[in-house]
Amino acid sequence: VDALKSGKGDEGKGTRVPPEVILDLPAHLSDAYVPDEAVKLELYRRLARAEAPSEIQAVREELRDRFGPLPDDAQRLLLVSELRALGARVGLEMVLVKDDEARLTFARDASPRLAGLTAALDVVQFEAEVRRAAPLSLRLRRLGGEPIGSGLVRALTAVLADAHP
Repeated sequence: VDALKSGKGDEGKGTRVPPEVILDLPAHLSDAYVPDEAVKLELYRRLARAEAPSEIQAVREELRDRFGPLPDDAQRLLLVSELRALGARVGLEMVLVKDDEARLTFARDASPRLAGLTAALDVVQFEAEVRRAAPLSLRLRRLGGEPIGSGLVRALTAVLADAHP
């Protein structure tokens, strides 16, 4: 019973609660883009349940096929979903993105591979600064290259690929 209350039941082995993801701009499906409320709710449900980038990519492709090019708000919604899915797998508790900076806060029991993360961040031209050791909190600054959101997705994907060759 205690294991279930704490979220550590058998069905949850190896999975974590997705991190809270906060962006400085709106992330949603607008009525102008997806006018049907039932369809919109189903898309939100699928994104909320997504645990792998491939599931989010399937929603992205469906949106493009059915409704045309994604507006910025919809792209940010997919970014939030990607950061939640990847963040859960690397042990993130919170991701805060504002302008060209981000803060990643890891869960207390997470043990991220900092060497792999640092290498991945270098590739996407991000500078990392440790803000707190326990729980680990990193402040990232974009130095160039791709936008902070897509760079984070790419770096977290690389860390996961490195951890599970």
